Amino acid sequence: MAPSSLVNQVTNQLQPYPMEELAKIRSKLQADGKPVYDFGTGDPRIPLWPVLNETLKASLTEVSQYPRAKGSEELIDSIYKYLFERFAIERSDDLDVMATRGSKEAVFHAALSVAGRSGKNTIIFPDPGYPVYASSAKFAGAKAYPVALKVDNGYKLEPWSLPNDVQEDAAAVWVNYPHNPTGAEVDESYWLQLIDWAHKRDCVIFSDDCYVDIYQSDLSDSLPQTPLVYSRDRVVSFFSLSKRSGMTGFRSGFMAGDARFMKAHARARANMGIGTPEFIQAVASVAWSDQAHVAERRKVFSSRIALAYPRLKRLGLMDSPPRAAFYLWCRVPPSYNGDDLKFCLGLAERGVITSPSRWLSLDTKGYFRMALVPTEQDTEVALDILTRYVEESQ
Repeated sequence: MAPSSLVNQVTNQLQPYPMEELAKIRSKLQADGKPVYDFGTGDPRIPLWPVLNETLKASLTEVSQYPRAKGSEELIDSIYKYLFERFAIERSDDLDVMATRGSKEAVFHAALSVAGRSGKNTIIFPDPGYPVYASSAKFAGAKAYPVALKVDNGYKLEPWSLPNDVQEDAAAVWVNYPHNPTGAEVDESYWLQLIDWAHKRDCVIFSDDCYVDIYQSDLSDSLPQTPLVYSRDRVVSFFSLSKRSGMTGFRSGFMAGDARFMKAHARARANMGIGTPEFIQAVASVAWSDQAHVAERRKVFSSRIALAYPRLKRLGLMDSPPRAAFYLWCRVPPSYNGDDLKFCLGLAERGVITSPSRWLSLDTKGYFRMALVPTEQDTEVALDILTRYVEESQ
């Protein structure tokens, strides 16, 4: 598409958002009357916990009024309850929380408050990773600095290994564990090293904890953690009910972290018109307060991984199953010479949509992501199609 003189350079240079491209492919297949098995977008097809819809209906009012941008007292209390029950994080003067419209808008707007802080203007982020890390930095006028994640070190982002001038200019660093799309995790030693580095470099840690509650249902220890467990100082975490409770369409989450950042950032957010409707806040309060429905969702994801992984391993596309998140990060077959786009487009023609790694990255090629969102029955059919497709390419 030709550049427009009516928008700025950042908008003109934006690439199509990956999920929008997948939606176009899906629509064309459907228009052609072909069955579609969509593993592209991370929007799981699992029925909502019925209590959530019941709460929504009961919370509708005859008169609509502006909501509090920070969140209702009931919601804030339920968030603190969740933080204590899940992570043993207690209320304290150095910690503050606020409601958000899911995590996407919160991730995007956070860059506006850190770009240029203390004369620093670089925002570091993982690649592959959530595309909004990069786009938000660019819109905020910051220098977007991607760090290529490698399988060799478990897809860990290690900012202490970057050039010294980048470290000195780092206003913030994005981390995301469990990681989308690879499912990689980190342990306590990583968090402590990252926090120590951030304190020495005066860099804010932005931790995208969207998948922290999605892990194999049989895990009882070494659960995924948020860095807030280890420090509040220069740490801000982003949580969402989209994956945890299946509330993708409700757009509800929260931020929690260093009170110095949070209280200042709250003043900025008051200008953005992003208060969560009160009836959504009521549903969110119930969702954060309950752990049982999340455990049931974990069982579904674990069952889907147990179904898909063995077949992908036999095809030589994976070596080990993920312990967290619901993504399968797969190698393309050798016969494609690392061309993930060619592989995924050819598979899409057969009705199975996956995400090529180059659409989730600036520089990662040779992989594709399967989001385990279809039902097990549809997954079985899709795996049969995938198997034939791979075997025919041998």
